[in-house]
Amino acid sequence: MPHFSFSDLLPTSTAAAKKPTPATVLFQDYYNEWFKTLKTTLLPLIHRSLTDPSPPALLSSHVHLLLHHFLSYYDALDLAATVSADNLPHLLHPPWRNSLERPFLFLGDLHPYLLTNLLRKFLRETEREPQTDSEAAWQLGITAWKDPSDELMVKIEQIERGLRLIVPSFSERMKKAQAGFMKKVGEQWIGTATVAEAMKIEMDEMVSVFLDANRARRSVISEIVGTLNLYQGALFLEGLAQFLVGFKDPGLVRKFKRHRIPSTVAGISGGAGGKSADGN
Repeated sequence: MPHFSFSDLLPTSTAAAKKPTPATVLFQDYYNEWFKTLKTTLLPLIHRSLTDPSPPALLSSHVHLLLHHFLSYYDALDLAATVSADNLPHLLHPPWRNSLERPFLFLGDLHPYLLTNLLRKFLRETEREPQTDSEAAWQLGITAWKDPSDELMVKIEQIERGLRLIVPSFSERMKKAQAGFMKKVGEQWIGTATVAEAMKIEMDEMVSVFLDANRARRSVISEIVGTLNLYQGALFLEGLAQFLVGFKDPGLVRKFKRHRIPSTVAGISGGAGGKSADGN
């Protein structure tokens, strides 16, 4: 079986400069490059394809580029977790996510419900007023989502039912694995040197839950885009990209930090001033 490292996923110039190995590469390096490509290349590309008249074949290629970009991110997350279980704590509580993003995370990344909620949002907006810089783009959006097919509505309901079943099971499995880990460490810490073995058993289960959650996110995105027509799929992926990019807007982050409840007021006892690793 071939071996891969993050160097296979990073751009050539970055990989060559750092010469990373699976043991030394920080996933944050990959994420920063992934996000930069999303924001500066792929999002503008899909936006131009939707606002300017583009041949369907060209729009389709841009949709596939953006879809592949999202799916490759979850592949990289899986790789980070399987290369070493030591990476899991950072993946479950990613320090590269700011304070505005974290409430929307579930097991280290976007909650799967957000994906179907975004799709529902498009379906509810057929009566809204123009809010884009292009009347043509607004009209396309209205036309694309008007009178959704029965097949689409049935598929959305199927996906939502599936998520209502599996998402709670992920939480329960993770809680059980964490409780088992603490129990075994407590029982074996005194008089033995098998803490590492106890850790590995439960950590393997936590990694498994993490991989299953990523599989669910990857599957939902693929199923949604596969059910939508070309223009609907383009609008959905553009909306998802805009959602992620919006979290990094400095003005929005500052506004959020000004209005959030201080930990002392909320009655939460904090460690180092209630700040996270990135200070947000």
